[in-house]
Amino acid sequence: MNETDKDPRIISSLQRALDILSLFGPQTPELGITDIAKALNLHKSTASGLVYTLERNGYIAQNPENRRYHLGLQLVERAGVLLDQIEIRKIAMPELEYLRDWSSESVNLAILEENQIIYIERLLTDKSLGFRNHIGKRAWPHSTALGKAILSHLPSQQAMSVLQSYPLESMTPNTITDINQLMRQFEEFRHQGYSIEREENEIGGLCISAPIHNYAAQPVAAVSVSFPLSRLDESMISTYGTKIQDVAQRISEKLGYYLEARSLPMAAEAQG
Repeated sequence: MNETDKDPRIISSLQRALDILSLFGPQTPELGITDIAKALNLHKSTASGLVYTLERNGYIAQNPENRRYHLGLQLVERAGVLLDQIEIRKIAMPELEYLRDWSSESVNLAILEENQIIYIERLLTDKSLGFRNHIGKRAWPHSTALGKAILSHLPSQQAMSVLQSYPLESMTPNTITDINQLMRQFEEFRHQGYSIEREENEIGGLCISAPIHNYAAQPVAAVSVSFPLSRLDESMISTYGTKIQDVAQRISEKLGYYLEARSLPMAAEAQG
């Protein structure tokens, strides 16, 4: 029995419907009724009724060729409403487009929600990267340049608290999983102004990121550029880093963050 089963306020049929939606993912884009019933330990007739209701409302759809189900367009529409409500995404878009055109590489925008990075925008180029980032994807901050950029500009205690809130798994052989080493790296990145992640999240890629601050000087998001190592000129890393930092600063200023506010995070840390 999980925590939701213990909560009398939870409506079980609604929870089961949400559980069905949660079954779909990159590794399971399509599922049959039997798959769903087995995964959730439901009677086949119960699973069929829930699936029918979700299908009638557009949240899942059936593939007529194999009669298996996949997520429906209603979810895309609902997600679109949410993303449009995220002010930073609208404000950042012109700068993201500029950075994509300048770098000729893919550009990402992400936020930190509790202890995970969530990609809220991704602009691609005509060059194929092959990396699996997409809007709505979640990733761990310790293995991503986006996460490192945000954590490096949080007060030390807060950054430490995030790292201690989940197991620091190795995504690749290069992932740093030692908290003390990560904290030292954050200090370096904070002074540098941008973070670098080399094959820590996926083999074959390097990512450079800089934080975006709000009017209160809090790091609320980060912007990054992803490079395949085969296409990266190593001598240009600092040039890319400076440019990404400049773009992040311009987005920050549009959110009300100005140069004189830069001392606030450190002041907050001193008080903490």
